Amino acid sequence: PPKVSIGMPVYNGEATIGEALDSLLAQTFTDFELIISDNASIDGTEAICREYAARDARIRYVRQVENHGAPANFQFVLDEAVGEYFMWAAADDIKSTDYIKENHRFLEANYDYVASVSPVRFQGGEFDGVRMGDFSLDDENFDLRMLNFFTKWHANGRYYSLIRRSALLGLSFGKLDYLGFDWMVVLHLLSQGKIKRIKKGHVILDTNGESNTTNIFSKYNNKSFLYFIFPFKDLIIDFHRNYPKAIKRQRIHLYLKWLILSYQALKLNIIFAVRGR
Repeated sequence: PPKVSIGMPVYNGEATIGEALDSLLAQTFTDFELIISDNASIDGTEAICREYAARDARIRYVRQVENHGAPANFQFVLDEAVGEYFMWAAADDIKSTDYIKENHRFLEANYDYVASVSPVRFQGGEFDGVRMGDFSLDDENFDLRMLNFFTKWHANGRYYSLIRRSALLGLSFGKLDYLGFDWMVVLHLLSQGKIKRIKKGHVILDTNGESNTTNIFSKYNNKSFLYFIFPFKDLIIDFHRNYPKAIKRQRIHLYLKWLILSYQALKLNIIFAVRGR
């Protein structure tokens, strides 16, 4: 099997997917498979993907009969993967040509790390480990890694790390359809080991991605008013359910961080709601 599996879930990505695929196919590390799961796109995504798949045997394109939602699509590409290492690749993000090579090199030499990521920034933005959520979380203790994760509201650059696929076993996206489900994936990884931000390589995120728009809140706000005032309700409940020992030991620190985080999220929710009108 290939050493690395790349999973690309996509829906209506015709405007950006070509450039994203080019950045993956140009990787200097070539021993990988690329699994594209098209969540029943209604634009030109299918034609673009089939064209690329016809040119490169490493690409396997799957078109879903109906849209199953983002979490299920992320789960699908993970379930289809066979490589020792795995990474998700968004259809609107660009990776440097040495991204896989450098992160693979680090993980091969450091077995106590479960994932490795290069510096991440938005298009036109700057590399900022805190704001982009990609600084190393390498304390020996899970409690400390977890507390440092909940530093402040941040993008989730670590989500697109190169990951030991074994560290993702047992993860079920069927239970993660809530705001911050990608954070919960990283927290699961932190329960397995450490995450490193190396110096080489980079990732550029599209500024029009869902995590940087009003959509990140609006689709959950429609569920109930409670989601508007407490956007991370389900994330916190799920973490409480899965890691009770960590919460028991760090209860005061963790609850304080959650309170601050919820306040930051509420402010952003209000700003996005005003912009959306």
